[in-house]
Amino acid sequence: MSRVRQRGIVLVLVLWTLVLLMTIVSAVSSSVHTESTLAHRQLDQARSRALAEAAFHYAAARAFDPDSEMAWEADGQPHGWRFDGVEMVIRLQKEQERLDLNGATAQQLDRLLQFVEVDDEVRDGLVDAILDWRDSDSLHRLNGAEDEAYRLAGMPYGAKDAPFTTPDEIGLVLGMTPQLQERLMPHLTLTVSRGSGLKPSRVLPGGFGMDAGNHAQMTGIRVLVEIPGEQSPFLAEAVVTRSKDRLRFITVNYAVSPTAWPVFEED
Repeated sequence: MSRVRQRGIVLVLVLWTLVLLMTIVSAVSSSVHTESTLAHRQLDQARSRALAEAAFHYAAARAFDPDSEMAWEADGQPHGWRFDGVEMVIRLQKEQERLDLNGATAQQLDRLLQFVEVDDEVRDGLVDAILDWRDSDSLHRLNGAEDEAYRLAGMPYGAKDAPFTTPDEIGLVLGMTPQLQERLMPHLTLTVSRGSGLKPSRVLPGGFGMDAGNHAQMTGIRVLVEIPGEQSPFLAEAVVTRSKDRLRFITVNYAVSPTAWPVFEED
C-alpha cells in the first residue's frame, strides 16, 4: 500500500474521530444544560412552595386574630405581603362558599349549575352524570351516564365509580364542556370529602344555598396566594380551620389551575 493511500486512510479516520468526539461533546453539553434547567426549575418550585407555606401561616394567623380590628376578613380582597424580598398577594375566602364535589346533593349541584346559567335540559343530564361518576355502582340514573354511555360517545374511558380526586376531574364527566368547566372551577372544592369527619358545606355562591351552613371556623377559610413569576404567577391555596385555638390545615394545593382561580372585583 502506498504512503499516500495510507495517509489518506489516516486522515479519514482522524476526521471520523473528530466528528464522533464533537457529537459526544454536543450530547454531553445538551444533557448538562437540560439537567441544569430542570434543577433550576425544581429549585424555583421549591422556593415558591416555601414562600406559599409562609403566606398560608401568616394569613391563617391574621384570619383568626383575636383582635377583630387586626383580623382579615374572608371577603376576597387582596392583601399585599412581602417576605424574603418577594411581594405576594394573599386573599381570604370563606370555604363554605364553594361546593364539595364528593358531598354535594343533586339539589345542590342543580343550584350551582343554575347559578352558572346552564339550560334546564343540559343541567338534568349533568347532575345525574356527576352523581354516576362518583358513585360505586354501574347503574345509571335517569339522565346519567355509566360506561356504556361513554363508549357510545367515543370516550376512551368510562365512569369512574369512585369519589372525585381533584376538582378539575369534573372535566371528564360526560356532557361537560371546557367552557362550562372554566365557569364551575372557582366554585368547587374537595375539602370536605367522604370520610373526613367534617360536615359538607351547604352554602352555594350567590346565596343559592340550602341554609346558612356552618360557621367559618367549622368549614374553614380558604387562603389564596399569588407569587409573581417571569412567565406566569405561582398560584397556591390552602384551607385552614380553627378548633380550640389550634389552627389546622385541611388541604394544601401548590398547583392551582388558573381556571380555578376566582375572579374578585376590585374596589
